[in-house]
Parts: sequence; structure tokens; C-alpha cells
Amino acid sequence: MTRSDDDGLQGLWQGGSPTHEPLPLTEIKSRAVLLDRMIGKRNRREYVAALFVTLIFGLYALILPEMLLKIGSLLVIAGSAVMAWQLSRRTSQPHPAAETEDVGGYYRARLVTEERMLASVGRWYIGPLIPGLAVFMAGLAIAGGFGSIFGFAAFASIPVLVLLGIWLLTRKAAAMLRRQIERLDAAMPTIEGDSE
Repeated sequence: MTRSDDDGLQGLWQGGSPTHEPLPLTEIKSRAVLLDRMIGKRNRREYVAALFVTLIFGLYALILPEMLLKIGSLLVIAGSAVMAWQLSRRTSQPHPAAETEDVGGYYRARLVTEERMLASVGRWYIGPLIPGLAVFMAGLAIAGGFGSIFGFAAFASIPVLVLLGIWLLTRKAAAMLRRQIERLDAAMPTIEGDSE
């Protein structure tokens, strides 16, 4: 960090809230297109993952001998289907006429929809998977001979940590989107008057 960077940061701190530069309409359009692409790629990855989970746990339901493993596998498949449906329902959809309409309002609405979706990921993404994973893990613990509660807790800690990591990462992404929305709102009066 150079001395001029340090002076600039100190000036921002002493000057109160930073002013947001107006965003040109072309910048908002390019950000909206980028957001559309990112959402589309993410959704495709999630749908492929749900299909993969369905195939793997469908195979488990057919070949594994324990009844708890079969039931857990079917519950994971159901949870994965609910998750994919919720993703489709909750995610923002691109609008074909956004180029000719209020692109700033369109971009902001997409950011708000994505922020809300990510902020509630625990309920609609992780929640539907928990019953199936819990039953499946209980079946594995019985089949594997994990006699004590501590053995089961150690065994079950891996999926719990993975789900916790997903929840924390999506909460962080939601917070980043909230900051983008706030910056856009701060610059919005100048955006609305901008014409191209």
C-alpha cells in the first residue's frame, strides 16, 4: 500500500460516507448481462448435481440391503427434487425486453431476488436434504457398527460440515449482493436521468 493509497483511505474515513459515482447505462447493461449468465450457469450446475444425486441415491435404494439406507436414499432423492424445484421457483429469470425497458430497475430487481434466494438457502436448499441424509447416515451407522453416539457424531460430522459450509458461503454471497444493491440505490438518481 502506498502513501497516496493510505491518504485516500484516510480521506474517505474522515469525509464520512463515501459518494458513489454514477453508473453509466452501458455499465448497468453489461452487469445485468453478466448476472444473467452467472445465474444461468449456476442453475445448470445445480440441476446437473440434482440429477447426479438422484441417480446415485436411486442406485443405493436398489442395491443397498438395509431398509434405513433405502428409505434414506429415497428421502434424499425427494429432497433433491424439492431443492431443484425451489431453485427454479426462487431464482430470478431473465427478461427478454430488458434492453428497451428500465435496465437499472431490472438489474436491481434481479439482484434483490438473488439476494433473497441466497439469504434463505437454509430453508429451501439445505432443509429438504436433511431428513434423507439423517436417515441414510443412521442406516450407515447401524450397518457399519457405530455403536456409540460419539461414533455416530464423528461419522455424521462430515456432511454437517459440508452443509454448514454451503450455508455460510451463500450467506456471504447474499451480503455481497446487499452491498451491490445499496451502491446501486445510492447511484440510482443519477442513473435514471442518464440516457443513451
